[in-house]
Amino acid sequence: MDSSSRGVFYFGHAESFVPVLAALGLFHDQEPLRATMFNNPSLADARKFRTSAFAPFSANLAFVLYDCADGHCPAIWKGRSNIFDTSLDAGDSSFVANVSVMDRFFVQLLLNEKPVMLPSLCGRSICSYAELRERYASYIDQCRFSEMCEMPKET
Repeated sequence: MDSSSRGVFYFGHAESFVPVLAALGLFHDQEPLRATMFNNPSLADARKFRTSAFAPFSANLAFVLYDCADGHCPAIWKGRSNIFDTSLDAGDSSFVANVSVMDRFFVQLLLNEKPVMLPSLCGRSICSYAELRERYASYIDQCRFSEMCEMPKET
C-alpha cells in the first residue's frame, strides 16, 4: 500500500473469514465443543463460537488505522487518555511532538461494522499498532502470500 492509499480491500468466503477470527482470538470458548453439550440447552446457548452470529452472509472485518500524530484519533479518545496504556492527549497542542513513531499508530477492529474487543491483545477494540504487530508477527512475517496464491502457469 502506498502513502496515497486510503484503503485496501480483500474479499473471501466464510471458509477463509472464520479462521481469521479464530487466529485473532475472538469467540473462544472455555470448553471445547462436544455433542453432549446440546443435551443441556443453557450450555449450548452460552457458547461464544456461533458462526451464525458473527459470520452471517456478507460478514465483514475492518482494521482501521489511526495516525494520532496527525490528529485523526478516534473521538472516544479525546480527553480520555486513560483508555490507552500510553498517555496520549489528542487535544494537547504539543501532542504531535510528544508521540514516538511506535506510539502514534492505533488500530481499531470492527466486525460487521461494530467494535470488537481484542481479548488476546489489549482487551479493547483499539490497540496500538506496535502491540498488534508484535502479537501477530508470526502470522504476518511467516505468511508467503505470493506463493500460496500464485496462479499455475499454463503450459
